[in-house]
Amino acid sequence: MHTLNFVLFGLYLLLNVGLGMWVGRRRSADAKDYFLAGEGLPWYAIGGSIIAANISTEHFIGMVGVAYGVGFVVAQWEWGNVVTFSALIWIFLPFYIRGGLYTMPEFLERRYNAHCRYLFAVCCLVLWIVAQMAVVMLAGAKAMRGMFDINETTTIVALALLAGSYTIYGGLKSVAWTDFLQFVVMMLGGFVVAWVGLDKVGGLGALMHSAPEKFKIIYPITDKEYPWFGVWTLFLSVGIWYNCTNQFIVQRCLGARSEWDARMGVVFAGFMKVVLPLLIVIPGIIAFKLYPSLQDKDLAFPTLVRDLLPVGLSGIVMAGLASGMLSHISSVLNSSSTVFTMDLYKPLMPGEMGEEHLVSVGRWSGFVILVIATLLAIWFTHQQLGVFLLIQNIGAWVAAPIAAVFLVGVLWRRATAAAATFVLWFGFPYTWLVENVMFKHIAILLPFDNWLNRTFVVWITSILAMFVISLFTLPPAPEKLAGIIWSPGMAALPQADRLKHGGMRSLFFWWAAFVGVMAALYAYMMWFQFFGPAKGL
Repeated sequence: MHTLNFVLFGLYLLLNVGLGMWVGRRRSADAKDYFLAGEGLPWYAIGGSIIAANISTEHFIGMVGVAYGVGFVVAQWEWGNVVTFSALIWIFLPFYIRGGLYTMPEFLERRYNAHCRYLFAVCCLVLWIVAQMAVVMLAGAKAMRGMFDINETTTIVALALLAGSYTIYGGLKSVAWTDFLQFVVMMLGGFVVAWVGLDKVGGLGALMHSAPEKFKIIYPITDKEYPWFGVWTLFLSVGIWYNCTNQFIVQRCLGARSEWDARMGVVFAGFMKVVLPLLIVIPGIIAFKLYPSLQDKDLAFPTLVRDLLPVGLSGIVMAGLASGMLSHISSVLNSSSTVFTMDLYKPLMPGEMGEEHLVSVGRWSGFVILVIATLLAIWFTHQQLGVFLLIQNIGAWVAAPIAAVFLVGVLWRRATAAAATFVLWFGFPYTWLVENVMFKHIAILLPFDNWLNRTFVVWITSILAMFVISLFTLPPAPEKLAGIIWSPGMAALPQADRLKHGGMRSLFFWWAAFVGVMAALYAYMMWFQFFGPAKGL
């Protein structure tokens, strides 16, 4: 490492922490200010924060590694968000925002019962601490070891201290605005690697024609890793769970200054998802072209940075990677403390609680959660773990039943609390049964044994269970459902927002443009595979 790289990296970290502290300097004892940024976030901060919270070293290390081994098919983890972002914009956000919610578990209590709220809250905390904090710290440690030979434990502790400082101090306001800075730096870092790498291989067109087998997006339904049916149905389960019911994605929308800002922020994030494969997937294929014999695929991105980038540029990429790690950890940490405080501590502890007390609990719970995740990440460094698939498999265990409970609850007024409670409890052991018994011993299912296909089976079974059990149990009282069941009229923005944001600021116009761009890209990639250079491969 050259001194200049460390200087640039150090200055960026100081800027990041300084921004977080400055934004959060006007600390308030008000819970809404701490947990929801005082409901003052604009659309660009929301969209940038969603991307920054979503993208981390899980992508720059894990997803690039998958792209190295398989190819462009993994880009559908980004492009497929056109479905779930659309569901979030038109179905879920109107309920969340107009209901004045703090958390997603709180929605389950309003729709079903308190038991669903507490169960979901506990599941969220366990999942976030293990898969979204500890494993992301592990990925960051691998990245810094591979590129700059920095000790893993040092990286993990540094990440915890940096992200924890401004997150615990300033709450969502500090998280959202540092996320926006991190989003800019992260995109810049990814672009630098893609630009230099493409120049090395002769451009994107030359890369696609020299390695057409890496640009297939549809694989046979019996493929062991990326069957087309499992990939295309993943967004009904994992996608809805991750983007539409996930606190650390939705929370910045709940902190919007208006409903238009919240929903337009998601559209902005969608456009960023259009270009993310260029920054994440393409570098993996470039690394395969330049270094076809890497033993550890997760080192594809670090190898590109180490070998291709000159002094200064590698410092920018180092800052971009740190941005991904810090934004993800701070977002999950903030959401974890919010869920613990508002969904477990506040409703379960006796007596009235002031706003200042709730904010204090949020800060202390965030500190404890961060310590647990840090210790777990250090333990993970001694294990042999594939980062991207590890996170996806952990998510698959909880995604399908949660997605079913939310989706059916919003769309069907007959869905009952008994059905939701059963599905949430039944879903986890049933997932184990599907994975270890059904797809291992039932002959007709053996060719389709893949976590993507298994997740769809759990999802469709959960949907059916919701319907059947609801029909045999007492329906919810009509007054409980007031304003909480979706109808086409619910999709429209409030009249004040429609009058203020017409014409080129129209939500529908930009959403339609986003969907159209995604459709065109999918059409081109299918043409490339079935009628272009990849035909017959």
